[in-house]
Amino acid sequence: MSIHSNRGKHARAAVLAGALLLPLAACGSGSGTGTTGTGGTTGTTGTAGAAGSSAAIAKDAELAAAVPAEIRGRGSLIIGTNAPYAPLEFFAEDNKTLVGFDIDTGDALGQVLGLKVDWKNTSFDNIIPGLEAGRYDIGIAGFGIERERLEVVGFVSNYLSGGGFLVKKGSGIKANDFKDTVCGLRVAVQSGTTQVERLEKAEKYCAGAGKKPVQIIRIPDQNQVVLTLSSGRADVVSADKPAVEWAAKQSEGALCVTGTYRTPHSLAGIAVPKRNAALNEVLQKAMTKLISEGHYKRIAEKWGVVDGAIEKSEIFTKPEQVGDGDEIFPQPIKEGCA
Repeated sequence: MSIHSNRGKHARAAVLAGALLLPLAACGSGSGTGTTGTGGTTGTTGTAGAAGSSAAIAKDAELAAAVPAEIRGRGSLIIGTNAPYAPLEFFAEDNKTLVGFDIDTGDALGQVLGLKVDWKNTSFDNIIPGLEAGRYDIGIAGFGIERERLEVVGFVSNYLSGGGFLVKKGSGIKANDFKDTVCGLRVAVQSGTTQVERLEKAEKYCAGAGKKPVQIIRIPDQNQVVLTLSSGRADVVSADKPAVEWAAKQSEGALCVTGTYRTPHSLAGIAVPKRNAALNEVLQKAMTKLISEGHYKRIAEKWGVVDGAIEKSEIFTKPEQVGDGDEIFPQPIKEGCA
């Protein structure tokens, strides 16, 4: 199964603010202030160890020796990320500790490579330029592996994603695509994401089909996206599948996911700058080790994203490796939500 992560595109193949949904009970800023932690330890980057269990993750001496000399000499792996984007990366209740599937995965990779992990939280559109400028060694932030991005970075696949629609439970709203089911609705969405592009196409479709127009409510802050729905100022939220499912879970029954969809291409991956191309093979082999030893599955189970777990990690360095289609495949409306 290959489904697409929908975090938005930057004009240069970087990205604009990730599509999100921080749990309603949590809060935190997506500012450019960095948080630093040690891979696999409790502190500012986790709650119970990198793998989300007591299982030890051994250093692989051969892979550690293959890490580029600059990083190996420093002894730390600097990773750019963008919180909040639960359940992949977001803030714990102290508003400063980074937690989530991506965070545990990055910390686990650090353990395999014998490196401390230094997480830097920044705006989503700053990560790829930061990789090019040498501020970060890699980026882990729910990146969809897209043709435009492959012009400037490589990717090591680490996750599968899709999209979904979040509504108030019992609202009667049934949305699962970007055509008929969103016409006439007020749709809240994070600015700059791929969902915005799809909704803009929906605007044209609804108009051409003689249906009521879709009203796109673009919001920079993802906390406000969910709050716009909760307050009744929007009818539905459009975002990535793990994000809407997480938000529904945190709402204690007030919100639910009425429909989801898949796309025909692209995985989510770890972004690797061209200057650190040697890391592609190192990270792919480290991911393979985490998968084969069961650590990756435990991390996915901890954060409730097992359906997005991959069975094999691959390297992407050329645009032609990725499909160019924009088609989506809506899944059946979920019973008991609308």
